[in-house]
Formats: sequence, C-alpha cells, structure tokens
Amino acid sequence: MLQYPAQNDVPLLDRTFGFETAVDEARVAINVANTEAEGFPHGLGVVKVMGRNSGFIAMHAALSSCVADLCLVPEVDFSLDGPGGIVDHLYERLVEHDKAVVVVAEGAGQRLMAEMGASTGDAVKDASGNVLLDDVGPWLSKQLKRRLDDRLKDSSPYGDGLTLKYIDPSYMVRGIPPNTADNLYCLKLAHNAAHGAMAGFSSFIVGSVNTRECYVPIELVANKRNVIDTSHQSLWEYVVFATGQPSFQTNDDKREAKDIITTASGGVVL
Repeated sequence: MLQYPAQNDVPLLDRTFGFETAVDEARVAINVANTEAEGFPHGLGVVKVMGRNSGFIAMHAALSSCVADLCLVPEVDFSLDGPGGIVDHLYERLVEHDKAVVVVAEGAGQRLMAEMGASTGDAVKDASGNVLLDDVGPWLSKQLKRRLDDRLKDSSPYGDGLTLKYIDPSYMVRGIPPNTADNLYCLKLAHNAAHGAMAGFSSFIVGSVNTRECYVPIELVANKRNVIDTSHQSLWEYVVFATGQPSFQTNDDKREAKDIITTASGGVVL
C-alpha cells in the first residue's frame, strides 16, 4: 500500500486523501489575497500552492474561489510578454477591475525560468530524491512588478502603480487536520485496506475509481502520474473560461479517445 500525496497525482483514483483539505485551505489563502488586492489601487495578489508535477490543487482552488484571474500549472507552459502573454491579460484585469488574483502551482513556469536564466541549472535533490524546483512564486512576483508597475502608472490619472501581495501558504496547506470529507474517505480506505490484507491480497492500493471502492494492483499505478487533462474536454476548460486567461495549450496528446484514461478530478493518466 502507498502513502497518497495530497497533490492528487496518483493515477486511476478519483482523488487522493488530503486533496480536498488542501484545496479548502488553499482557497482561504486565495480569499486573503483577494481581500488584500481589493484594499489597494491596482492591487495584485499572488498565491503559490503545492503542485510539483500536477496542478490539481491550484486548478480546483482557483476555480472554486470564483475570484482568480489567472491560474498557472505545471502541465501548461505560459509566456510573459507579447500577444497572449499573462502580462497583457493581468493589465487588462487591473485596469478594468482595479485588482487581480493569480494562483500558481509550485511546479509551474520551470521551463520559462530556465529559458530566462533564472534557473540554477543544477538538478539538486532533497532527502526524498525529489528534484528541488526553482521558486516560481517570488520570481513571478518580481517579473509582474517590473512589467506592470510603470505601465499602470502611465495609464492611471492618479499615477497609481502596482501594489503586489505575495502569499505562500505551504505549511498552512500541509499541516492542518483533515476536513470532514477527507476524514470519512480515510476511514473507508483504512477499512478496505484491512479487509484486503485479511483476504490475503498484497501489492495493492485502495481507493475510489469511478465512485466505487476498489483494490488496485500497484503495478497499474507505479511509474505513472495523474496530471491535468488539457487536451480533451475537462475541468481545465472551465478554468480558462472562468478566468478569461490565455489557454496556452497545445494538443500534444496524439492518443485516440479510446486510449485515454481520465479521472473524476479532471486528470489524465500518463
């Protein structure tokens, strides 16, 4: 059996335990960023949440908050400048609404940072063997401040520039008690795991697949990831529609529809 991450990146399963709690707490941080942004002329709130390779927490929290103007995830590369860049999008939102909120997953923008020379270029790993990511939150805040401040001052009748508030709620999201839904889910997982072990099963995980409690052989999920489905009709389309952000997406998934395995949380198995 496996320790599921709250980032919801285990394939086949509808969701992993801790995911709904993480989304709930991420929404709290997004609401704080929105309140801070509303308190200043041209206020911009930037919130970084968990999500090394899969941006489910950012996607679900941004969409359910109903206040996010931009959501950046590892699965979708983005550009800063030029037509379709995030700077123009945020400038329009700030001019129109006098505030904006950005939600960014920790694994987003890694390729762009490397291209712009902000990456260290060294594949340093932590004690668990994970490659340490370049910190996208402060880097993105700096880039947005540099590009938007003077532009807003020039267009404002009062000379108001950009007021940016950056929030990193990482341990708020990681270290809180589970909510009711995750508590109930964990109870069901524990019961099913015990029943499976008593029945003589081994090398399996338990979880919900298409709303049914299942025993899943570990080899079906080993060395695979659940990532946001951006190439087919999915929850990601709702994010693009709700925020009005550029989609950036390209249909790189050449598999036929019959070969695609999607998950209830808006993911696809790689």
